[in-house]
Order: sequence, then structure tokens, then C-alpha cells
Amino acid sequence: MFDVIELLKSTWTDRYVVVDASVPELARFGGATGLVRTVNMNGRCLVEFDQFNNTAWYDIDPSYLTIVSKPQPKPVDEKPTKPAAEKADAAAKPSTADILAAVRAKKAAAQPATPQPAGEPEAPADDRA
Repeated sequence: MFDVIELLKSTWTDRYVVVDASVPELARFGGATGLVRTVNMNGRCLVEFDQFNNTAWYDIDPSYLTIVSKPQPKPVDEKPTKPAAEKADAAAKPSTADILAAVRAKKAAAQPATPQPAGEPEAPADDRA
């Protein structure tokens, strides 16, 4: 029995594998490449998959595994990226704070400064645009 296990270890250890996803218990590993870490004493491969940032080892019968030459590429999330010209334009645009400061300065320059009599309180300014 030990000779069979040692033969399985030499055949399967450190090999990349894919799982037969038609088996319902293994369907969650469909499309994922795993690395056989070792073979346990009951003759099943301990496989670590490269999906979901998961470091667990799964006990899988070798009859459901197929050795592949290298890992299949992981799916890439295609995020839209701005070209460099658009990024430069965005940097050249004034910020919202700059726009508001310019509007307030323009509004303050347009209002004449009228002195208030000494005994009367100042009326609050209406900042509605």
C-alpha cells in the first residue's frame, strides 16, 4: 500500500491540475487551476486552487483531475482607464473650490462698499446664487 501512495506522490505532487467540473461536488472549481501540494495516505490529492484568494487545500480523488502544463490565465477585470491626454486636461481644470472662490471674489467686487451707521447692526449677506 505504501508503495502505491509513494508512486501517486511522485506522479501528482507539484503538478498543475484542473478539475472535472461536470461532477456536482467539484463544479465550484470549474475553470480554476490548482496545484497538487501532496497526496495523502488514502490516495487523494491535496489541491490548492488559485481563486478567491483562498489558501485551503482540497482533498480530491485523482480520477477527477487532469494535469495541465501551466496555470490557465486568471480572468482580468477590464477597468476603463483614462488616456494620458484626458488626465492632463483634468489636472488643468480648476477645482470646484477655485471656481467658487472666483465667483465670490467677482460678487464682492461688484457690490459697492456702503458704510453702515454706527448704531445699526449689519444685515446678513444673502449668498444664494
